[in-house]
Amino acid sequence: MIKTNSQNFLSEFIEEINNGKIGISFHSNADLDALASSLIIYQICKKYNDNCCIDTKPGLSKESKIALKELNININECNSDYDKLIILDAGGIEQVSEIISKPRRGVLILIDHHSEGELHKNSKLYYIDSEASSTTEIAVTFSNKLNLSFNESISNLAILGIIFDSNKLERARKNTFESLVFLTEHGDYKKSISIYYNIIRSFEEDFSVRIAKLKGLSRLLVGKACGNLIVALTEIGSYESLVSSNIIQNGADVVFVIKNKESNNSRISIRISDRALLYGIDASYIAKILGEKFQGEGGGHRGASIVSLPKNVNIEKEKFFSYLINFINGVCNKSEIKNGSKKV
Repeated sequence: MIKTNSQNFLSEFIEEINNGKIGISFHSNADLDALASSLIIYQICKKYNDNCCIDTKPGLSKESKIALKELNININECNSDYDKLIILDAGGIEQVSEIISKPRRGVLILIDHHSEGELHKNSKLYYIDSEASSTTEIAVTFSNKLNLSFNESISNLAILGIIFDSNKLERARKNTFESLVFLTEHGDYKKSISIYYNIIRSFEEDFSVRIAKLKGLSRLLVGKACGNLIVALTEIGSYESLVSSNIIQNGADVVFVIKNKESNNSRISIRISDRALLYGIDASYIAKILGEKFQGEGGGHRGASIVSLPKNVNIEKEKFFSYLINFINGVCNKSEIKNGSKKV
């Protein structure tokens, strides 16, 4: 579902980037989707305005750094202020608070594929396609419409962005494959897949990641909801997305991983199994409700979402877990009433 405040987003977008100094950025610890979509939008920007740069202050994830090195891509980083800011792959204000808090921007433009958070309300121009597999897919679609192609390295990075964020094409749609066809005209799909597995192996072999996964399992609270769904909650200092995915792989259906308050920014990672999705459990809906409950912000996708929490929030694990069990049971009951039958 596309949400935008423009009758013709692409035309208005080009008009905005045609003048002034343009900064492009993303959410903190930018993953491959955030990075790839930013570099594609940078390529579009350069077609109409030489004064474009990428603000990397939010930082890059480990997998993004590996991909840049493997593909020998250099980023034209911003070394001074800019007039207009384009945000990719970040619907929540908390995710980009560091770079949008300063009163230096005249125009804020948002392009994203998550269910909309609060950031679009502060944007002069926004385009949100929550059915897209990735923000990279959206950016590639724009490029295709503008007849703008990329070199092999950027194409390969874009392929990686789509592969990672679509969970190896599990969340793909027709437009996802059309974007990949467009990218493989100049890219090397096999090389991108090879880099993908290199990145996966680097995480599997990383000592700190293995420790985080074990700590996450050792601190688990486990319960039951909706008859036979396993709900799990744990707390960790880092790698919460990897930890939550690991717990799903070990048999849980609805997983909450709290990034503890010793970290600079607390948040909750939510993951939902395929089984739980059939029960009507939606991670993005849960994230939105929890964001409101803790005066933070939540959003994402049906199977995976994030809740950003205020720094002063204090969660009591046992009470919070009891609340979550009751909440999920309530979601299942509503889903049964809506469908008129009980799921088995």
